[in-house]
Amino acid sequence: MKTIIRNTLTAARRMALRFQIRTLEVQIDGMGECLECVTDTLIRLRIGTARAVARRELARLRSEYSETLPVGRRVVWGQA
Repeated sequence: MKTIIRNTLTAARRMALRFQIRTLEVQIDGMGECLECVTDTLIRLRIGTARAVARRELARLRSEYSETLPVGRRVVWGQA
């Protein structure tokens, strides 16, 4: 019974992490599209800083997701 509960909780955690990862990927992509449209230097710097923070958070979430996988199984991520 404990294994079923543990496996269910791990699957739910993986699903939540996958959702957060996908959300950040979409956000980073949107910031890249905005950079093409913006001409103000200050706004471009702010978007660039926010993008760097989002990338760092994405790396942390990917690492957290990899920790939930069984030993010996690894996910290869594309670049953000």
